[in-house]
Amino acid sequence: MASRKSYRKYPEDHSNPLSVDLNDPPINPEIDEIVSELTNPKGHPRVPGVAVVVRKEDEIVHLNCYGYANLETGAKVRLDTIFDLGSLSKQFTAVAILDLVINHKLYLTDHLSKFFKGFPRYADAITIEDLIHHTSALPDYLAIYVESRRAEKDWYEKALATGDFWYPQMLTGKKEISNKDVLKWIATQTLLPRPPDTEYEYCNSGYVVLAELVAKVTKKRLGPYLKEYLFEGLGMHDTYVFDETSRFPPDARQVVNHARCYNHVSGHFVPVGYTPLNFITGDGNFHSTIVDLAKWERNLHELEFNPISELLWKPVKVKSRKKQNYGAGWKLLSDKNEIEVEVNGKPVTRKYERRAEYHRGTWLGWRSFIARASRWPIPEAGARARKRIDPKTVESLGIVVLSNARFGNPQFTTCRIAQEISRVYWKRNNIMTKLNCEL
Repeated sequence: MASRKSYRKYPEDHSNPLSVDLNDPPINPEIDEIVSELTNPKGHPRVPGVAVVVRKEDEIVHLNCYGYANLETGAKVRLDTIFDLGSLSKQFTAVAILDLVINHKLYLTDHLSKFFKGFPRYADAITIEDLIHHTSALPDYLAIYVESRRAEKDWYEKALATGDFWYPQMLTGKKEISNKDVLKWIATQTLLPRPPDTEYEYCNSGYVVLAELVAKVTKKRLGPYLKEYLFEGLGMHDTYVFDETSRFPPDARQVVNHARCYNHVSGHFVPVGYTPLNFITGDGNFHSTIVDLAKWERNLHELEFNPISELLWKPVKVKSRKKQNYGAGWKLLSDKNEIEVEVNGKPVTRKYERRAEYHRGTWLGWRSFIARASRWPIPEAGARARKRIDPKTVESLGIVVLSNARFGNPQFTTCRIAQEISRVYWKRNNIMTKLNCEL
């Protein structure tokens, strides 16, 4: 393994890469108040839960859990509680692909038809890079699911309103819809609405295709591949991919520690869970804990100005040369701003360059959010090249918020929590406050 080329930079202390005592983690009371106000403003004795981690520069400054993982049993959210990550999963699928690219098993310019022979001729024009950046123009399989009359138009709304205890056992005994079924659905669509690489449109189908591409190239399913080449190396022992082949005994951590999922319906929290699409992977269906994601986000911090960040967080340009602010499973934001800082005890206004990488995850009642932001003084004489940036001047903030409920707020609650936390450390005028938290 040591001889493999890799973008990963592992912390030296593999036993505790966070350098945090998980039995006595750092807790900021201001953040406790923020979470309580946004998730339980009326002080109900039992509501679904939230887990939060905050990193500032190299230090974990807050790690805490709130509320209940299971309202019925009274089990609270803990540091080892497992959540469904929804679309936060996409960044891991993208990393699996980029790992193959770095090791010359794939090329971003490879076309879909090179690996999947059953697709229409448009597969000759779609590249792996198109799939990663949502510029493939593939039809979304969720729409195909309805349009092909496999499901009613309101199937998802019904799932959100119907009580169900599927999580955390996650078994049915049925033959479930799989990624291979989704590939067949997509291949039945003989025409694309527009040529590839001409427009950004968020598309779950592309990431399902990428998951199957990993399996084709490595001869391993996406989950086992990432476990071997990423999760184990980072100490992310509670992170896994769930698909139709997954089977866990009743006493497994994946069952015992998994939270239930809730939706706010008519003033009450209803447990929701099963849909026929719960076994699709690549675009979603990664499961993890707040501690594992703290390790992941900390590892990303180590790559802040590493050349690999160009692969992860460089905005893509379509054929029109128009920049699309989406990286490899990350939404992107950057700007310049004047910030008042204190120098020798006096307020001084300086120009800063700022950037943020973020993503939300949604599936049924699950709500997850990750946001990372950096800012640094713009070098004199207008120098913009990263090699001219003094790493000592870079400030960095990383926030992950996981929740097992749709709280019924008009805005995406976990995003709102992250924004309010950013104000604790970077005051009001910071780039994280510009992130769109609308549902």
